[in-house]
Amino acid sequence: MCWTASQVCRFTLVIFSAAIVAACASGNRPEPGSASGVQRVSLTPAQNQLVESGVRQMVESQNAKLSAVTATRLPEKPGIHVCGFVAKTQSNGKPGPDQPFYVELRDENGRPVTERGQVGSDPSRLSKVNFVCRYNR
Repeated sequence: MCWTASQVCRFTLVIFSAAIVAACASGNRPEPGSASGVQRVSLTPAQNQLVESGVRQMVESQNAKLSAVTATRLPEKPGIHVCGFVAKTQSNGKPGPDQPFYVELRDENGRPVTERGQVGSDPSRLSKVNFVCRYNR
């Protein structure tokens, strides 16, 4: 079987198009856990307490419960990025819905401090939390 130049051209175009579609479908981005230099970090008890305190202040509830807490260190950024979920007790005494959070831990005078953070599931806050926590999943 001999292909004409037109057939070879169409075949090449189909293969090229399929490759582009496959790259777009995957986003052509690295998996969150495979980013170069990202390190999972185990928090010390003092750091855990500081994160809990900071998140509880953000949700204005001392009874808030944190879950699925993860921490990473990024090579190009200072501090430790801590992400997870928080549920605060509602007025009826029942736990409320989980809301995503992030807290950035940094050292100040040799002590860890919560530098920045965000809690919430409304679109603007969720977008920020998802961006900061993309390597913690």
